[in-house]
Amino acid sequence: MDSEKDDQKQTITEIIKSGQLHSIYFNEFGIGVSKHDIFILLRRNGKEEAILNASHITAKSLVSSLGEALRRFETQTNQTIPDSDEIEKLMEEQDDDNNL
Repeated sequence: MDSEKDDQKQTITEIIKSGQLHSIYFNEFGIGVSKHDIFILLRRNGKEEAILNASHITAKSLVSSLGEALRRFETQTNQTIPDSDEIEKLMEEQDDDNNL
């Protein structure tokens, strides 16, 4: 299984380096769900960039794979990555402290 993941990682690296595909950066997203699919609207600085449309099974597999990749990254770097809700809460607390 590790060999399969290594091969997949190598293939992804080769595709990225090839420059043959468009790259999409996003820092915001919205999610919609229908009885058939999941829709993920990708935004960069408030501007719509792309829509991902996936089956429920593929979306759930993506969530699982992303979660595992981030857990490995956090373990390797010994750092916990905050999500946007945590960052917003910290910023609100900082604002409250500054207004005292």
